Amino acid sequence: MHRIAIYSDNPDIVKLWSHALISHFDIFTATSKKELSNASVVVIDSKKVDTDADLTSTLTSTSARILVVGKNWSENKQINALVHGAAGYCGESEPAKLLVQAVNSIIKGDIWIQRHLVPRVIGTLVKMKPQPLEAVNNTESIESSALLATLSSRENDVANMIRDGESNKAIATALNISERTVKAHLTSIFKKLGVSDRLHLALYIKEYS
Repeated sequence: MHRIAIYSDNPDIVKLWSHALISHFDIFTATSKKELSNASVVVIDSKKVDTDADLTSTLTSTSARILVVGKNWSENKQINALVHGAAGYCGESEPAKLLVQAVNSIIKGDIWIQRHLVPRVIGTLVKMKPQPLEAVNNTESIESSALLATLSSRENDVANMIRDGESNKAIATALNISERTVKAHLTSIFKKLGVSDRLHLALYIKEYS
């Protein structure tokens, strides 16, 4: 069973989230940033992110996947969280079952954010990526293009729809295949390209296709 950490200073929120997740996961309440690495997923109160200037660097360095849960967080804040290592954002007012879905999605390597924000996240990441020396950049581009050539026609279709921010359900409908088949294609694509989740796949496709 996956270990899920809850990181909040609000006891009511800790109780609410624990109640929603405890029947699905191994839950514990983190009291310090050091404990976050002991979890598969960390559900963080957005107020912690807002008040702790050092927490952003923790999002990048921890091996756990991060789900920020907040109230009326702006789209820019959501994008900034993903750019700095979070795997998703969920509204505090969303039903408990949606929190479970978000955690499960993140465990599987997906991201949890409004679909229309995905291109903006990718665009920001592209701008932030440091530019290597031209020779190194050319070598990287050639190698990456070669890896893309190993994708099957259907895998290319799936990858391009991921780049556009489509959900598994939307991809399945558009390609007339099951969601299970979409997931199988994604597993194969991740392995071939050496990426960990759909956000980095989208970034990879945007840069090298």
